[in-house]
Amino acid sequence: MPWTLPKIFPALTVLSALALPSLALRPGFAADPPSPQRSNALQRLEQMFSPEIQSTIGACLEQGKVDVAAGPTSSGAVRCGDGSTTSVPYAAYVATVSDVLTASSLVGFRAVLQSNSGVSPEMLRMFVNSPQGGIVLRQAVQTAITQSELLPATATASTDILTDAVLTRLLPSLQDPTTLDTLLGTPEQYSQVVREFCTAPGMSVEQAKSRLPLNELQLYAICIQESGVADEVLRLGGR
Repeated sequence: MPWTLPKIFPALTVLSALALPSLALRPGFAADPPSPQRSNALQRLEQMFSPEIQSTIGACLEQGKVDVAAGPTSSGAVRCGDGSTTSVPYAAYVATVSDVLTASSLVGFRAVLQSNSGVSPEMLRMFVNSPQGGIVLRQAVQTAITQSELLPATATASTDILTDAVLTRLLPSLQDPTTLDTLLGTPEQYSQVVREFCTAPGMSVEQAKSRLPLNELQLYAICIQESGVADEVLRLGGR
């Protein structure tokens, strides 16, 4: 069965639009995610990644979606909402989805900062370190996960688990002044990742990391940037 891209990418790339209005971004920026039916960027993303990554992201989509709160089976696999199981390891699912969500939001934050001269990386760090910023960011992650439709809309416990996993990755990245500057690697690294990791059938994360001095977030961020999703969200936000 062909792999169908869930709404994870438009939902999480717009995370920055949900979180950054408190930094005085232009009014009305928080646009709805682009529709898969009219999005060239999403069509490009559907063609990316290895079959293993694709199947991990798409686990249980036709079986009641992933029941994250139920935890792994005795063999360590994901449990689906309808009670069935898959061969996708639970730990790999949480890690992969969290990495993609975090990378998507970092690409979005990077695009927003580049397009808004009045918002600096230091302002972003101050924002996420403030009590208000922490609340807004958590709400944005929760909203984005709900929009992604990876989980049942009523699965609040599962959403909380993924939210915690994303914030564990996202907060240190946003507090590091070098993260957004180095997110996409060098031009040579960018081209190699697009060619060997993003383009299906791409290599695994571990294979890519063994060939390049990049982490998981950078690998996924390069693919998301290459797809054009972030630019698409910014254009929609400027309507």
